[in-house]
Parts: sequence; C-alpha cells; structure tokens
Amino acid sequence: MSEETKNTVKIYVGGYGGEFVLGEITEEQHEYWKTLGDDALEEYCHDAFDYVEENRIPEDMDFLRGEGWYECDNVEHCYGCDVESSYIDIDLPGQEETINYDNAYAIRDKYEDAEENAFEDIGKDYWLEDEMIREEREVYTSEGNNYCYDPGHYFTAYSSEKGGFIDCEFELPVGHKFDERRLVFNTIDLDGNDFLNSISYIMPDDDPENPTELDNMGGDTTGKGWECSMFEITRPVEDDDK
Repeated sequence: MSEETKNTVKIYVGGYGGEFVLGEITEEQHEYWKTLGDDALEEYCHDAFDYVEENRIPEDMDFLRGEGWYECDNVEHCYGCDVESSYIDIDLPGQEETINYDNAYAIRDKYEDAEENAFEDIGKDYWLEDEMIREEREVYTSEGNNYCYDPGHYFTAYSSEKGGFIDCEFELPVGHKFDERRLVFNTIDLDGNDFLNSISYIMPDDDPENPTELDNMGGDTTGKGWECSMFEITRPVEDDDK
C-alpha cells in the first residue's frame, strides 16, 4: 500500500499511572516481614538478592527468590494510566492538526445526550455511554472482606510514573473514516480508580462486543514514586459457600 493510500491512525495516551503487581505469599512469609517492618520490606524489594545475602534471610522467607519486585505477580500484573489524569492525542490521515482530548471520559460524555438510535450503524443494540469504557476486572488491595480473591496473604507493589503509556498506530480499511465513537477503552478497577490498560477499535466488520485490540508500541515514562505492602484477606467460612 502506497503512502498516498494508507489510512493510518495514531493514538497516544499520556498522564499519570504506573506498574502494579499482586502476588500470593505464605502466612509465614507475611508474618516474618511484618515483624521486620516496612523499611526492611522496601529494602528487600529494591534489591532482593543482596539483601538476602547481607541479612541472612531464611530461604523460605525469600518470596522474591532473588528477582525484582515486579516478578511477584502470580495474581495480577498491569501497566497503564489513571483515566481521569490522562490525556489523549489522535493523529488522522490527511489531517495536520492533532486532535486532543482531556481523557476517555471527555470523549464518552460528548454523546451523553445522544438520541436512542444514534449508534445503530455500529451495532443494533450498541449504546456508547455503557460500552466505550469497559471494565475488565476489579483489583482491590484491602484487608479483611475482600471479595476479589481467595482468603490468604498477598504482596502488592506499585511504581508511580508520569509520561506516555499507550502509543498505537493502526490501519483502517480503505474507505473507512475514523470514528471516535468506535473507540473502546479497556480498564481495570484498581482500588476504586479506572486504570486504562489498553485501547480497542470497533472495525466495520467487528462484533461490537469483540472489537479489535490495538497494539501498544510502548510508552516513555519517568518514575515518580514507589510503594509496597502486604495484606491478608479473611472472610467468614459461610461466605465462601454462597
């Protein structure tokens, strides 16, 4: 396809976000590091291999196994940005000026007063206000009655970052004009905040329930902070039997 006939769209999302991990640890590991304190846990997570050697940490208490904190992710591992604090830039073929949006909410809210049949060209029962921002799952790191995961002991860490998180470039079918109404923002409910994980686009031949996920070429961010913690999920036995 020649440069003249390419129908290339570029989407860039920047703002504040980061990398989040959640992993399961044993009760013994939880109690051990709780006894040592928060400072010790942070030092260990920043350089597990050296910390274990220098402080003679028992092998069965080394839940990172000498790896980075980001490897303790057997439950969750996600990277993205907070929807509310993000911004979106879109470059369209044959158009010199970049289109700027405050965030995904701003695009969705443009259509909050749309007429009942405004989106029939996308799908018979498609309603943008409910479908443009799609929550994939919930991730909560609270103590006690947390219903996201099974009862147990967990480690979590979050690297707070600023910069670009999503950088997509994709081809639309020849003759199809980009339609912002067809964008889908895939999010995770991270402790009550919408965390943008990826973007999809409803191509002309797509089922609106199964849009085409856009390849993210990766962003460029600067670290702004880091934190880690442990927590325990406990629930009455009868709750798990419901």
